[in-house]
Amino acid sequence: MITTPRNSTTTMNPTNTLSVLRRVLAVIRWPFTNRYAAPIWLLVRLYVGSIFVTMALGKIQTGFLTSDQIGPILKLVANGTITIPLPFYRDVAAMLVNLGVTPMMSFSMPFLELAVAISMFTGVLTPVAAFGALLLNINFVLSGIGNITFDGPYMVAEILMVLAYPVVGVIGFEKLALRLASPIVSKIPLPRRLRTALARAS
Repeated sequence: MITTPRNSTTTMNPTNTLSVLRRVLAVIRWPFTNRYAAPIWLLVRLYVGSIFVTMALGKIQTGFLTSDQIGPILKLVANGTITIPLPFYRDVAAMLVNLGVTPMMSFSMPFLELAVAISMFTGVLTPVAAFGALLLNINFVLSGIGNITFDGPYMVAEILMVLAYPVVGVIGFEKLALRLASPIVSKIPLPRRLRTALARAS
C-alpha cells in the first residue's frame, strides 16, 4: 500500500504574529531612529530649505519688508471674500487686523522663512524649525494664502522631520553650534536635566 503524506496546514500562532509585527515596526522605525538614515533626512532638509528660501525671497521682492502685505489679505478673509477651509479663521483674521499686528507679521515673515531654511541647511535645531515651519504652513492654508495642494507635501515632510528628531540633524553643524554656544549657555540658569542634556549633545 502506498500512502501519501497528509497536507499540513500552517496556522499563525500568536508568537509568530507578534514576531512579524515587531519586524514590521522595526522597519517602520528605522528611518526615524537609525543614524544610517541621516542622508535621507539631509535630502529632505535640503528640499524643504530650498522651498523656504524661494518663498522668503519672493516675499522680499514683493514688498513684505516695506509694506503691509498680509493686512489686505486678512481683511478679505475676515470679510468672507477669500474662501478658506475652516470658517473660524475669519474671526482670527479679524482679530489680527483689529490688533494692528499685520505690518509686523509682514515684516517678520521673510525672516522666519529664512531662519527655517538656515536650520534645514545646517542641521541646527532642525526639529524645532520643522515644527515652526509646520505652524507657518498651517496658517498659510487656513488664511487662504496657501492651499493644501501646494503646502501639503511640505507639511508631511515637516511632520516626518519632527518625528525623526533623534537623527534628522546628524549630518550638520548642530554639535559645533552647541560647543560654540556652551560658554553663553553656561552662564544662563537652567534646570540640571536640561543642562545635562545639552552637555551630552555637544
